[in-house]
Amino acid sequence: MIDKEVARTFDRRSALFLTAGAVLTSALVLRMLQMQLFNYREYTEKSQNNSFRIQINMPERGKILAGGGATISRDAPTYRIYIIPEEIDDIDSVLSAVAAELNLNKKRIDRIRAQIKKQRAFQPVLISENSDWAQLAALQAKNIPGLHVRDGFTRVYEMGPAGAQIFGYVGAPETPVANAPFFTTGVTGLERRFNDELAGVPGQTVMITNAVGRVTGEDRSQFRPAITGNNLQTTINADAQRALYDALMQHRAGCGVALDIETGDILAMVSAPSFDPNMFGTDDGEEYINSLRNDFMKPFMNKTVEGLYPPGSTFKIVVALAALESGAITPNEKVYCPGHWDYGDRRYHCWKPEGHGHVNLADALKCSCDIYFYQLALKIGIDSIKEMAIKLGLQQKYMDGVLSREMAGIIPDRYWKEREIGYHWVHGDTIISGIGQGFVLTNCLQLATMIARTVSNKVVMPRLIVSGDAPQFANLGLQQKNINAVLRGLEQVTRPGGTAAGSAINVGGARMAGKTGTSQVRSISRAERESGVLTNEQLQWNMRNHGMFVGYAPTDKPKYAACAITEHSGSAGLAGRSVAAVMRTLLKQKK
Repeated sequence: MIDKEVARTFDRRSALFLTAGAVLTSALVLRMLQMQLFNYREYTEKSQNNSFRIQINMPERGKILAGGGATISRDAPTYRIYIIPEEIDDIDSVLSAVAAELNLNKKRIDRIRAQIKKQRAFQPVLISENSDWAQLAALQAKNIPGLHVRDGFTRVYEMGPAGAQIFGYVGAPETPVANAPFFTTGVTGLERRFNDELAGVPGQTVMITNAVGRVTGEDRSQFRPAITGNNLQTTINADAQRALYDALMQHRAGCGVALDIETGDILAMVSAPSFDPNMFGTDDGEEYINSLRNDFMKPFMNKTVEGLYPPGSTFKIVVALAALESGAITPNEKVYCPGHWDYGDRRYHCWKPEGHGHVNLADALKCSCDIYFYQLALKIGIDSIKEMAIKLGLQQKYMDGVLSREMAGIIPDRYWKEREIGYHWVHGDTIISGIGQGFVLTNCLQLATMIARTVSNKVVMPRLIVSGDAPQFANLGLQQKNINAVLRGLEQVTRPGGTAAGSAINVGGARMAGKTGTSQVRSISRAERESGVLTNEQLQWNMRNHGMFVGYAPTDKPKYAACAITEHSGSAGLAGRSVAAVMRTLLKQKK
C-alpha cells in the first residue's frame, strides 16, 4: 500500500518537473529565435560597439598682436600625416610609398625611423606637418595601412626672427598629453608666460570602436567643441620692430629697445643674433635648433633684459644730474682736460689722448670728456650717484611676470663691495664709476628707461602688454633747470663735433639727441702694447669694447626714447645708427 502511494507521488513530481522543464526550454528557444531572427542587427551592432576612443580636439591658439592690430604670431590650419606603427606589417614599404608621394629626403626618412624605434608602437609618428590636398588625395587613393590624417593648426610667426626671443615659440610639452599626440604649448617668451590665456580649451570627440579597434561610429552626445584662445595685445610697433632688427643685424650681436615716453609702451624690443621659429617644423629643423644651441653668441638669449653691460659714458647722464641736483657744480663751471688726470698714485686717461681743454657740462657731454666726469664723481661721491641712478630707473626689474630671467644689474656702493667682494670701497672705485665702468652693470631696457625719465622728469614705467588705459606717471621731482642743462649737452652730441654726429637725423624738422657710450670689455695689457696692439680694433672680436647709444626725439618735445647696444663693435657708431633707424621710422609715422 505504502509502495503504491510513493510511486504515485513520484509520478506526479516527475510530471511537474518535466512540464516545467519543457516550458523553460520553450521560452529559451523562443528568446533565441527572437534574438537571432528579429533582433539580429541590433545585437550584432552592440557586440561590435564595445569600446570608446576619446579624441582630443585642439583649439585654435590666440594671436599675439602688435599695436594697431598687426599679427605677430597666429595659428594656421594644417593637415598632419602620421602613421601608427603597430597597424603596419611592412614599415619599409609604407615609408617608401609615403616618401615617393611627399618627396621626403633620406634625412627625413631616417629621422622617422629613429622616432619609430624610440617610442611605443601604438604612438603616432609624424610624417608631414603641412600637406596640400593633392598629396592627401594621392596618399588616400593608395589605401596605405596605418596611415592617418588629422587636421589641426600650426603656429606661424609673422615677424620671423625680429623679436623671436621676446614673443617666444610653441612646441611639444615635456610630458606627452594622452590622446593628443600633436598637442603644443608655449616654450619661451610671451607664448610661455601667457600660455593659459592663449591656449584656449580643448574639445573632445568620442569615437565608438569595435573589439579590434575599428571605428564604427561617433557618440555625438559626448562631443565638446574646442574653444579658441584669447588674443594677447602687446605694445610693439611692427614697423619700428622691423627697423630696429634690420639695423642691429648689420652687426653680429647686440640689442635695442624703443619706448613711448608718454605711455611707457615698448615699441620695439630686439635681441641679435636671433632665430626664425618658422624653421623649427621643417625637414632641417632639428639641425637648425642644434646650430642655435651651439652658437657662442647665444641667439636664444633675450639680451634686452638678460644681458648686463657696463653702461659706459651713457652713465654720465646720471652723474651730471646727481651733481646738478646736489649743487656741487653749475652748468657753466669748467674743468681742464689735458688728456689725463693724476690722482693719488694713479693716472686716469681720457679717451682722447690730447685732451679736450677747458670744458663745461654741455661740452663734456658733447665730447664725452672722461676727465670732467672723473672729477665730478669724486666730488659728489658714490652715494649721490647711486641715489640718482635708482631714481632714473637703473637696478630695477620691469618685466617680472612678463619676460623671464630679467637681470636687475648692479649700482654699487661701499656696502655692496664689502658684502660681495670683501674689500673696502676706495676713491678709485668712485672715479671709474663716474664713466660707467668698474662694478656698474645695467641692461638695455633700463638704459632706455633712464633716458625716458631724464627727458620727461616723470617716473616712466615700461610696459609690453596692454591692459587697461595708458598709465599716468608721477613726477620724478628733479629741478627742470637741471634737466634742461643736461638736455642742452645731449642735443650737441648729434651735431657737428659731437660724438654721434654721424647718427643725426632730420625728419621734417624733427631731430634726435642722445649720448654715446663705449663699454670696456678689457684693457689692453702692457705686453699687448709692447707687441704692437695699440687700438681696440686690433683685439680679437670678443675682446673689443661694446658700443652704446641712448637717444630721444623730437628734441623740442620728446615723444620717443631708445637704447641700442652693439656687442664688441669697438665704438658707438653702429649703436647710434641703430637708434637713428628706429627713431626715423617712428617720426615718419607720427607725421
